[in-house]
Amino acid sequence: MPTLDNKKIIKQYQKFQVARTISLLPKQIVESWADVLSLKLPKSYRRPQNIVVSGMGGSGLAAELLRSLYGRTLKIPLILVHNYHLPKFVNNKSLVVISSYSGQTEESLDCLNEALAYKAKVFCLASGGQLIITAKKHRLPYYLINKKFNPANQPRYGIGSQFGAMLALFDNLKLLKISDREIKQSAEYLSILNQTLKPDINSNENFAKKLARELNGQLPILIAADFLSANSHILANQINESAKNLAQPYAIPELSHHLLEGLKLPTAVAVKMKFLFFNSNLYSAKISRHFTIVQKILKKQKIKFIDYSIIGDSRLSIALEALLLSSWLSYYLAILNGQNPTAVPLVDYFKKELVK
Repeated sequence: MPTLDNKKIIKQYQKFQVARTISLLPKQIVESWADVLSLKLPKSYRRPQNIVVSGMGGSGLAAELLRSLYGRTLKIPLILVHNYHLPKFVNNKSLVVISSYSGQTEESLDCLNEALAYKAKVFCLASGGQLIITAKKHRLPYYLINKKFNPANQPRYGIGSQFGAMLALFDNLKLLKISDREIKQSAEYLSILNQTLKPDINSNENFAKKLARELNGQLPILIAADFLSANSHILANQINESAKNLAQPYAIPELSHHLLEGLKLPTAVAVKMKFLFFNSNLYSAKISRHFTIVQKILKKQKIKFIDYSIIGDSRLSIALEALLLSSWLSYYLAILNGQNPTAVPLVDYFKKELVK
């Protein structure tokens, strides 16, 4: 197993530009936030009756994060679509956000065509491709993601740009009230935290490296709740694609009603499971009680788990800390697994087969 403190190995992985990209997460957020906040959006886009966001894979993760953080704050429904079709209720009073990092995602382009047919209020988010071409053709508002903050060119490591853009879009349209100060403070905190998680910090002082070593060779079961629910999904995506490792996210309280009975069999899988809990001081007492009881049951079943508790006074800063940690964790796990953290050959093959 490669050591995460071997300078030669770490240097070999620099060519993939993932470490550099992760370190740019604060800049991704701040730049896209400022850019979209300054856009002059059509007055007709204000006061939509509902919001639908279309995004696949890494391009859909920012919307998941936004919904987990602000879904209860929004006064209108927010629906996420990971498919070819928009809901039938979409009409000219719907705000439809089409997110595709490449701008070429088949499912998202189909949703764009449906949104145009429904005469919805459409906003496009991409780094280029057909999505931006169509947006320009139909004079739709769009945000062109700046690739310089994602040199690895992977959607799952460019979440900051998409998330900052969506937050600013919702603030710009008065759908949410988000403080510019909170965005900048959260980004500043991420910059400080980055210094403790980067590759040149030894494993005994680097929490992301410690977690990667603990999860190496295991089947990570990722548990979160409430405003951190999206973070377990994000980490699963990053581990799947970067580390080429199976990982499964679950949400509390839902898992308490079924998962606990499914931990025995098959035995070969059960012995490989290791739970990682995204815990927080901002969870409600009821949610915290679930965490305590579930962990108590795991102890009785002799199932290994890690409790990652994030302390803070802002849901946004806590969720972004979890995002930064998961990005580094998945990168280090890729190194331990001896995998290229940027290549996704099977996903690429699948997409090529789709267009035949």
